[in-house]
Amino acid sequence: MSIDYYLVSASRRAHRLKPEKPYVFGREDGVDIVLQDALVSRRHAEMRWNPDHTCWVLTDLNSRNGVMANNTRLTQPTRIDDGCQIQIGGQIYRMHLLPPGGDPGSLGAQAPQISTLETMGPGMSLNELATQGATFTGQVTGGLLDLLQFFQTTAKTGRLDLLGGKSMGSVWMTTGTPIHAAHGATGGFDALVDLATNPPPRFAFHADAVPAEKTLSGSAAGILMEVARLMDEGSK
Repeated sequence: MSIDYYLVSASRRAHRLKPEKPYVFGREDGVDIVLQDALVSRRHAEMRWNPDHTCWVLTDLNSRNGVMANNTRLTQPTRIDDGCQIQIGGQIYRMHLLPPGGDPGSLGAQAPQISTLETMGPGMSLNELATQGATFTGQVTGGLLDLLQFFQTTAKTGRLDLLGGKSMGSVWMTTGTPIHAAHGATGGFDALVDLATNPPPRFAFHADAVPAEKTLSGSAAGILMEVARLMDEGSK
């Protein structure tokens, strides 16, 4: 399962981070992310992937004005997780993780709400939200099980809506574990299997949405394994 990593700025620009390379922030020509900001040093900070802990690590490169992560000044290399807000000079960004098929354009509404003028250099312009109020949206490219594995890995809580098919379906999760599913008139485990077998083409995730009931029990891994088993039996 692949996960895409984006830094989103206050001006709704995104920079995709690829684990195979480090990223240096600064005013100096030739750095990876150029910041035209008087508060930024020539080589201010570096973001580097740590394969042992499967996470990004942010390091202050002895900058003049320091680096902040979630309003705390860095004194050592610091892990940057999903939703973490960082400040480099006068520029503020937020880290976001997207699942397979996730649309970076849907992250626009999640940009840090600040007024600082920001210039990030070459980046990706963000479109308006495809689904009102969604945390992020995208295409179901690898099937529902791939999506649910992403939510298990990132321990997200909220509602995953599956859209564009003959009927809308939804899966609610708490810290990555499915706790309720609905598809048309079907609910619970049957609904989850239906959605996994014939998933609608698009999805929208709403963070922190709470279900009215709980129809699924067990660990995330156990639920996904049982869904996969039933799908295999149904395909024979």
